Amino acid sequence: MDKEAVAAALGSIRTHAGLSAVADKVLEGIRISPEEGLMLYREAPLAFVGMLANHVRERLHGDRTYFNRNFHIEPTNVCVFACNFCSYSRLYAHREEGWELDIENMLGIVRSYDGKPVTEVHIVGGVHPKMDIRFFADLLRRIKAHRPDLHIKGFTAVELDYMFRKAKMTRAEGLAFLKEAGLDSLPGGGAEIFDPEVRTRICADKVDADGWLDIHATAHGLGMHSNATMLYGHVETYAHRIDHMERLRQLQDRTPSSPSSSATRTTTCGTWPKPPCWRTTAPMPSPASTSTTSPT
Repeated sequence: MDKEAVAAALGSIRTHAGLSAVADKVLEGIRISPEEGLMLYREAPLAFVGMLANHVRERLHGDRTYFNRNFHIEPTNVCVFACNFCSYSRLYAHREEGWELDIENMLGIVRSYDGKPVTEVHIVGGVHPKMDIRFFADLLRRIKAHRPDLHIKGFTAVELDYMFRKAKMTRAEGLAFLKEAGLDSLPGGGAEIFDPEVRTRICADKVDADGWLDIHATAHGLGMHSNATMLYGHVETYAHRIDHMERLRQLQDRTPSSPSSSATRTTTCGTWPKPPCWRTTAPMPSPASTSTTSPT
């Protein structure tokens, strides 16, 4: 839909002068401010925001939508961190309630997709003190040896931060080591909400916002793509969401959007309609015996 058609369609949606001014900026390709983004959250009809978002998508990429065919490997749900919102993980002290896959288990998952048109394996899980950077480098090398064309997206900044500190490597050294072993890109997990006060309430003991952003910036500098997530629907406000997206936008500004060095997408993750912070204690089945296929 061209700019004039979008403008005409937007005109049929009841808004006010402030929202109309935001729409004019978007249609002209002018960046909106955080304050204007907050106004969209608070006051704009969903159809209004959706039409503007689709206009930007088509301006950048044409009338195309992209998918990949991936599957997941979750090495473990045992974790040294105790995020208040997480019902997935099991603390290391209670690791008998969780699962821990060895390399052969994980290669078995990869082999189960032999002959199938998958394009990517996504590796992410808990932060296990015994699964260090060399353990995962060995896994990456063996996956690439088995299926060289498979794109490996792996390890959140939370996992990486722990690996690097334990290995006494800088972020650049650790990422270069994993890239050489076969890591192609980073997933976006662990970003949650960047605001420090919110982060203190929901995930105080893991890498902070500056550390998360620096790991992704370092990856971009090595020519790796990365994703970003935003966990919403808990204790955050609209202003926290806008601050989160603004920090990601600034990261993209610092790492030029070339084919080899840009963040690729932002994924939002809503919490279930439960109390804002909860954990469960029932044992969970190992994913080695369940389907891990997940379209992206």
